[in-house]
Amino acid sequence: MVFVAVLRRTAGGCGLKVPRRTSADLFMRDAHLKCVSTYLKPFPPHLTQFICFGSSSLVQRRRLSALPAAAAGAAPAVDAWAERAAARDLSAAELQVQLDLQAQQQSEEEGKAAAATTAVEEEEVPLYGGGAAPHVAPAAPPPAKKVGLHALRRMYESGEPLSVLTAYDYPSARLADGAGADVLLVGDSLGMVVLGQDDTTEVTVSQMVHHCQAAARGTRRALLVADLPFGAYLTPQAAASNGVRLVKEGRADAVKLEGGVRAAEQVRAMVDAGLAVMGHVGFTPQSVAQLGGYRVQGRSAAEARSLLEDAEALQEAGCFAVVLEMVPAPVAALITSKLRVPTIGIGAGGGTSGQVQVFHDVLGLYDKLSPRFSHQFARLEGPMRAALGRYCAAVKRRSFPARRHSFGMSDAETRLLEAEFGPPPPPPAPPARASRARAPNGHASPAPLARPHEPQRGGLRLVRSIDEWRQLQRSGELAAARVGLVPTMGALHAGHLRLVEMAREASDVVVASVFVNPKQFNKADDLARYPRTLEEDAAKLAAAGVDLLFAPSAGEMYPEEEGSPQPFVDVSGFDLLPEARHRPGHFRGVATVVTKLLNILQPSTVYFGQKDGLQCVLARRLVAGLNFDTEVVVGDTVREPDGLAMSSRNVHLSQEEREAAPLVYTALLKLTEAHKAGERSPAALRACAAAVIASEPRMALEYVSLAAADDGRELEKLGGAGAVMASIAVQLGETRLIDNVLLP
Repeated sequence: MVFVAVLRRTAGGCGLKVPRRTSADLFMRDAHLKCVSTYLKPFPPHLTQFICFGSSSLVQRRRLSALPAAAAGAAPAVDAWAERAAARDLSAAELQVQLDLQAQQQSEEEGKAAAATTAVEEEEVPLYGGGAAPHVAPAAPPPAKKVGLHALRRMYESGEPLSVLTAYDYPSARLADGAGADVLLVGDSLGMVVLGQDDTTEVTVSQMVHHCQAAARGTRRALLVADLPFGAYLTPQAAASNGVRLVKEGRADAVKLEGGVRAAEQVRAMVDAGLAVMGHVGFTPQSVAQLGGYRVQGRSAAEARSLLEDAEALQEAGCFAVVLEMVPAPVAALITSKLRVPTIGIGAGGGTSGQVQVFHDVLGLYDKLSPRFSHQFARLEGPMRAALGRYCAAVKRRSFPARRHSFGMSDAETRLLEAEFGPPPPPPAPPARASRARAPNGHASPAPLARPHEPQRGGLRLVRSIDEWRQLQRSGELAAARVGLVPTMGALHAGHLRLVEMAREASDVVVASVFVNPKQFNKADDLARYPRTLEEDAAKLAAAGVDLLFAPSAGEMYPEEEGSPQPFVDVSGFDLLPEARHRPGHFRGVATVVTKLLNILQPSTVYFGQKDGLQCVLARRLVAGLNFDTEVVVGDTVREPDGLAMSSRNVHLSQEEREAAPLVYTALLKLTEAHKAGERSPAALRACAAAVIASEPRMALEYVSLAAADDGRELEKLGGAGAVMASIAVQLGETRLIDNVLLP
């Protein structure tokens, strides 16, 4: 008994499955109901085309683009084309032209139909707080076309770079998938960026399954790849078993493991089990202890050859892609050219088939290790912290929840309730402005600052004169408040805003000063070149939650009268330091302006950044020596992703100079490594850092300093109880760069 079915294309491009009887009844008596149902519904055009001709509309259009333009003329009726095709009287070129014309016509008709049926509906919808608002019914988004291995292969073969992001839960997967990432990696880096662990080795398979399940719920388009954690693939059998679990329970599309030649057997076992596998060579985080720390792999020709062998072994074992991490760019480009599968780089330059970055690094949400190869495309921690702070403050002052956030009862039910229990208690009153809560530091925490009547730039008030500030003090608006001061010279960057965050967390009122102090510049052209961006600075400070901006003029701060003696503040011994020898009069100018600011503004706490280490030492000496009732707090240096300390002067660097500038921090790290290894000779440590600077001909080294962190004195020997501040100053083109680190 023989039964044959055929698929026939209709004029609209859809396909209908029809039986063609040979030696049996119309339907075989034991045919399953599901099989019979396939005769009752049309096949969509793209599937019909694929079944009939073995390729999609996209492939046909690509082929058609290579045909002569004359071939795309008017086509005969569909039936005539079908008859010619059935009789094998239709050339391949003619068939491609007709298929493309039909696909284009159908696409245009579908677009017109969608435009005609799409409408915006408005209706009155009651809000929680009463009233009504127009409601717009959004059109449902079209279903996302899932990225599979074939799609990745097409991107790779066409030269389209592959974008890969990590994701660890529903929100991060939803955002990354919606942004257009081709691949989402549920990496075992979740141990560090999500669970707060020191490395990735503590992550378990069960944790990976848990996070994969959450990420899978937020993924519509991207290929979802899951890391096999440390210890989960010691044997081929274990690799296959745990890999299947990540796919079966975690709902991942593919799995990834680290290792080259040594992991090839595990890869083969997983591929034999039906898994799609991604490899990972170069720096492998799970083997950080074995590799001797976070170090670039493949710097020598021998190591590069070994990495290539590892990558080729993974390819031959069946990996569909290979991650290259912390590999020199030329080596990564070489490996990419030798493989037949895509490479995904992270810290491997731009010559790979694609790039992967950690979700939290891209958004600036991780507070610990910031690898050189990562880039913060946004810094969202500040806005998120500010929003959460506003929520906490709103709860404290009982402004949240408001009526619109609450649910009510009908009047009838309210009367019944009151008849039984009496009228409801009145809502609690907001806390009185004069009330004081006891803060953890023992100081009385007053109510927030009463804002002036006409605040400028949102909640920020701009104060331009000393008299205006003192009137503010006499008005009582700052009475008993803990005032935090962030002194700056403007041209603000993330380092300044981090100090503002610190002040916001510990103060009732945050004050920032913007004043380009002429007394600390020993060169007139340097003073003239210093960037002045008060409007932009005020906007940044307002967004960061600063209450008051003190921005006096030079004449306001230094009301000099011609011929009269001028007072200044000096700190004994600072003129002997290496920095002072290169900047005569600098520290006297800094000491004078800091003393003036502390005297005028009278803050409870003043915040400085460690980047200007000697200024921090100077501020402590001034506060202690002149008996200011102010605490000095020093924040860590904030750096660019490549390690360069953030500075307002960095804007003067050319592109080539900017690329060379991180070498200053590299030299400090080299000095730190030598110190950790036991080197205690100041001369040897200075020579270690100087050798790094000497490798860049555009840099002129001014000094390498090893000074006591408490008083700035240069040290002739190390080994005491106090911390040591290692500092470097260089001249790079027209810009002077300084940086420092603290040695334990």
